[in-house]
Amino acid sequence: MTEPAENWESTILYADDTEAQRYAVSRVLRKAGFRVLEAHTGRQALEMGASSPDLVILDVNLPDISGLEVCRRMKTEQATARTPILQVSATSVSTEARVAGLEGGADAYLTQPIEPQELIATVRALLRVRIADEQLWKSQLQYRAFFEANPLPCCVFDTADLTILTVNAAAIQHYEYTREEFTAMTLRDLLVPGEQAAFLKALSEANSSKSSLRTWKHTTKDGRTIDVEMIWAPLELNGKNVRLAIVQDITEKLALQAAQHQEEVRRLLLERALQVQEDERRRIARELHDEAGQLMTSLLVGLRTLNDVRKLADAKQQAKRLREIASNAINELGRLARGLHSSVLDDLGIETALRRYVDEFAKTQGIRVNLEMAAQFSGFNRDEQINLVRIVQEALTNVARHAHAQNVQIAFKSSPAELEVIVRDDGRGFSSLAGGPNRHLGVEGMRQRAASLAGTLQITSPADGGAEVRLQIPHRKSSDANISRDN
Repeated sequence: MTEPAENWESTILYADDTEAQRYAVSRVLRKAGFRVLEAHTGRQALEMGASSPDLVILDVNLPDISGLEVCRRMKTEQATARTPILQVSATSVSTEARVAGLEGGADAYLTQPIEPQELIATVRALLRVRIADEQLWKSQLQYRAFFEANPLPCCVFDTADLTILTVNAAAIQHYEYTREEFTAMTLRDLLVPGEQAAFLKALSEANSSKSSLRTWKHTTKDGRTIDVEMIWAPLELNGKNVRLAIVQDITEKLALQAAQHQEEVRRLLLERALQVQEDERRRIARELHDEAGQLMTSLLVGLRTLNDVRKLADAKQQAKRLREIASNAINELGRLARGLHSSVLDDLGIETALRRYVDEFAKTQGIRVNLEMAAQFSGFNRDEQINLVRIVQEALTNVARHAHAQNVQIAFKSSPAELEVIVRDDGRGFSSLAGGPNRHLGVEGMRQRAASLAGTLQITSPADGGAEVRLQIPHRKSSDANISRDN
């Protein structure tokens, strides 16, 4: 189709059965710079319309087919549907006739005789409208091509009721709904139930003149839940306020980030474990040298001097002192051994082990600790009980290092479904942990142990101060503990 422009020669098809009238009008149009095609019947006008003129002038009274009918047919044909049509008539000049012509599809209606200046002005006005219409049509085609070719799922939805108006091929492939199924749905149907209210709030709060990027959880036709980034921008479509939404599935991206985070946490925990191990070795070496080593040296010196004793009473006194040194050495070695692994847990059970550790912690740190034991541990195997003890130990270590607390409450509680452990202090709360509790390796180690117990660990800072560690673990059956112990 020829695209008219002001410096181009636009083609006009003029249909009139009166030869003199046709000659006069054509002469005026050609003098104004237009190329004119002439038709003297309605049928001929329809045939010549296939050549896609830029504008059509139709006399209402044609000999075979009414100009009104010719106009109607042209507006239904794809080749001429957007071609402007000017109806003219010397006989049908009433208001009713003009209304009928315009309602029949004509873009303008003039009654003859027509002044040449009025005719040319009307033709140029219709051509300007056609140029704007063609540009709009092309932009819509480009938009549709971009919309369909976009590799990301896209949809257009009505802001009033969230009805999905159209989707692209990528959305159909990704969500597995058909185009017809999509247009019978709303965006609420894609959101998981827990996020629908938040989505409506975000949509209402978003500035209509700006795009908005948010992360949501969607469900596909087969029931899968996917994490998506969704950006929407305002559009006007057929006089309605709508929005274009572009969706990117980030499920794999988030899974990769989570895996990388876990790998980084494991690396840091390993480094910390190696550092702790090395520090523990240095501590044990120092204490063996300073305490046990000195005692053994004293014992050796005493045994040597025992050879020089001449009196039995002096020998007995020296032997008594050597027994005290040996006893102290044994106690010191026992203390070091208990620091490596407490045999109390194996010999007397978790409750006694915890009470002894808490008593020693309170005495060493000068912090009052109240331990409440109202739980059953029969379903937990030895390794699981060790993890419980280590979590409490780490919680108390954090209190000693960071909290500046005076009092600690530890409670073990049982319900039919779970074991709950609560460690709460009256210290400074999270401000004492650099980077917050979630970036502290000791806390991350506690979380790892809780996960190995199939439980959850929450750390909060109550409004009245301090910090609270809450561990919740599903109860075990005794048979489960026995199986784990056998393995």
